[in-house]
Amino acid sequence: MAPSRSKVRGDIQALRAGAVALVVANHLWPTRLTGGFVGVDVFFVISGFLITAHLLGEIRHSGTVSLPKFYARRARRLLPAALLVGVVTLAATLVWIPAERWARIAREVFASAAYFENWMLTASAVNYSDRGQVATPAQHYWSLSVEEQFYLLWPLTLLLLGWLLARKFSGRIAGRRAYLALAILVLAAASLAFSLWQTSTNPSASYFNTFGRAWEFMVGALIATLMPALSEWFVRSRTLALRGVLQLVGYSMILFSAATFSEATAFPGPWALVPVVGTALVIALGPEIPRWSPARVADWRPVRYLGDISYSLYLWHWPVIVIMPFALARDVGTLDKLVMLALSLVLAMLTKRFVEDPGRTKLFAGARPRRTLVATLASVASVALMAGGVTYAASAIEAREAARIDAAVGSGCFAAEALSPGNNCEEPFGPALFPAGAESDAPWKTVAPECATVSEDRQILAQGKPSYVECSFPDAAASPGSRPYTVWLVGDSHAEHWKAAVFDIARGNGWDVRATMQGGCPTVPTPLVTAFGEPTDPAKQESCASWVSEVSERILADQPDLVIVSNFASTEGVDDGSGRSQPEQLADGMSTTLQAWADAGSEVVVIRDVPSAGTRLGASCAAQNGDKALACTAPQSEVLPADPQVAAVELLDTPRLHSVDLTEYFCVDGTCSGIIGGLPVYYDMDHLSGSYSRSLAPALGEKLGVVLNTGFRAPMPVSE
Repeated sequence: MAPSRSKVRGDIQALRAGAVALVVANHLWPTRLTGGFVGVDVFFVISGFLITAHLLGEIRHSGTVSLPKFYARRARRLLPAALLVGVVTLAATLVWIPAERWARIAREVFASAAYFENWMLTASAVNYSDRGQVATPAQHYWSLSVEEQFYLLWPLTLLLLGWLLARKFSGRIAGRRAYLALAILVLAAASLAFSLWQTSTNPSASYFNTFGRAWEFMVGALIATLMPALSEWFVRSRTLALRGVLQLVGYSMILFSAATFSEATAFPGPWALVPVVGTALVIALGPEIPRWSPARVADWRPVRYLGDISYSLYLWHWPVIVIMPFALARDVGTLDKLVMLALSLVLAMLTKRFVEDPGRTKLFAGARPRRTLVATLASVASVALMAGGVTYAASAIEAREAARIDAAVGSGCFAAEALSPGNNCEEPFGPALFPAGAESDAPWKTVAPECATVSEDRQILAQGKPSYVECSFPDAAASPGSRPYTVWLVGDSHAEHWKAAVFDIARGNGWDVRATMQGGCPTVPTPLVTAFGEPTDPAKQESCASWVSEVSERILADQPDLVIVSNFASTEGVDDGSGRSQPEQLADGMSTTLQAWADAGSEVVVIRDVPSAGTRLGASCAAQNGDKALACTAPQSEVLPADPQVAAVELLDTPRLHSVDLTEYFCVDGTCSGIIGGLPVYYDMDHLSGSYSRSLAPALGEKLGVVLNTGFRAPMPVSE
C-alpha cells in the first residue's frame, strides 16, 4: 500500500492497481463486490516483498541496514500524504459532520497519524457497545498502521537473522539465503497459526491484529529471499508458457476471493491463504508475461498509472465516501457514487504529483535521518494538538446540547412526550432540534449518583469485565425501617438502553435497582451460536453461558420484587439441537429462565424490543436528514420483528409473567420514525439514546403499574 518506488516491476504495479480497485469498489458497492476487502491482503504481500528485497539488497552491499536512514525513508514516503489527508479529514469533519461525532473522529485521526488505528479499532471491535456505530472517515488507516508496525520490527528481525546466519555461513551467500528463507517460513507459520487461532476465538479482533497479519507480509518476504534463485531457474528452464499459465492462476485466485468472499467469511483465517498465495504466485513468477496472456493488461499505461497513485487513492477514497452523504445531507445514489469515485481519483492524482513525489524525492533531501525523524514527530504532535482541540470543542458543544435537552424535558411535545395520549402535538415526527449520536448520550454511559461500587465478591463478570451495579434510590415517602422495593434489570445491550428510563422511575419511587447486562448475550440458557449473522467464538459462548447462569442464580437467591428483562429480538441465534426455528428455540429457552424467576416469587416483566433502526431510522439518518424527519421513517412491518421473549411470556401464561409494549412511542399508524418530538431516537443503528430512553420513563412507569396493578409515582427526571 506504500507508494511506488522507481523502476518497480510492471506486474507489481498491476497488482497494486487491481488491489486498490477491489477495495474502492467494495467500499462503494459492498453488496456487489462483497470480497473486495482482499485487496488489502494483496497490498500486504507486495509490501513484504518490496521492503525485504530492499533490505536484503542493502545488507548485501553494506553488510548491514542503517535503521535511522530506513525509518527516515519510510517517513518521507508515507507521512506527507497520510498527514495531509488526516488534516483535511479533520477540517471536513468540522464543516460537514455533526459535532456529536467530532470527538471520535478526532481520536481516530490522531491514532491514524501515530499508526495505531488498528489497535483502536480492535478495542472497538471487542466492545459490543460500539458495533452499531457508523463508520468514521479515518478507519481505513488500520491497514497502514499494521504495515508501519511491520516496517518498524521487520528490519530488526532481518538484522538479527542475518547476524546469526553470517556466523554459520561465512562467505556462503546461497547457504545464508536458504536458511533465511527457512527462518522466515517458520515465523510466517507461527503468525498464520496465531491468526487461525484468533479468527476462531475472537474474529473481530483478529482482523486488525498486526501479529495475526504478519504472515502475509512474510509470504512476500519469502519470495524476495528466494527471488535470485528463482530468476536463475527461469533463465535456465525456459518455462515462460507455464509461468504464464500459473500467473493467470494467481490472478484468478485473487478475483475468486473478491467475487465470493463476504463479511460472513471467517477472515483472515484460512481463507486469507487464497488471495495471499495468488499474489505470491504472480510476484514469484517474475515480470515476464507471454504475448498470448490476458495478464498483459499489466503493461497498459492506465493500469500502471493506477498502480502509481494507488497509495493516494486508498488514502482519499474512504473519507470521501464517509463525508459525502453528510455534505449532501442525503443518502447517496449511483450517480453520487460515480462522482465520489471521480473526486477520489482527482485528489489522488494531485496528491501524487504535488505531495507524494516531492515528499519522497525532495523533502529533507540529503538531510541527516535525525532531522527527518524529528520533523516526523513534530508533524504527528501537530495532528495530536489539532485532534485535541477538536475533541475539546466537541465536549463543549455536547455539554451545551445536554443542557438544552434537560431544559426541554417536560415541555409537553419533546421526544416521547410528543406521542403521549392527550398531548396533541402537531408534528410528532418533526425535524430534529437536537443532535444525533452524541457520545455522552450513549446508553451505556447512563450513570446515576445513587449507584455504588460493588465489592469484588459480589460482582458479576461479563467477558471478564464487571457488569453489575447496585443503585439505592431513597424513598422520602417510605415508613422508617420498611424494606425498599427491589428491582433487577437484566438482558443484553437492549436492556442497557432502558437504564435511563428505569433509573428515573426508580428515583421517583425509591427503588433499589440491581442491573447487569452483557452485550450480545440474551438471557437464555440455550447455547449461543450466532450474533449479527456471524458464528460466535467459543470464548463468547462460554462467557454468555456463565453470565446467564450466574445472573439466574443471583436473582433466585435475591428474590427481588420485580425483574425487568429485555433483549435484542433479531440478531442472536441459539441452538438447542432440536432443529426448530430460531424464534421457537429462543422463546422456549427464555421461558425456562423466566418461569424459574416467577416461581421464586418475583414479578417478571419483559419489555418488547424496539424497532430495528438500521440506516433507515438510526443516528446516521437523523444526522444527515435532521431537517427532513420524514426521510427517517420506515413501515412498522419491516422494522419491528416478532419478539421471542414476548412469545415466551405468552407461551407460559403464568400470573407473575408480564410483557409491556411501547411501540406506540416509536410508530404511528404503521410508520416508525427515527426522529420524534425533535429528538433523534437512536444513538447508533439499534440502541436507544440515553435522552430518548429517559423521555420514555413516564410511559414505561405507567405500563409497569398497569400490568403489576400497582400505582407507581410519576418519575421525576433530573440531569445525570
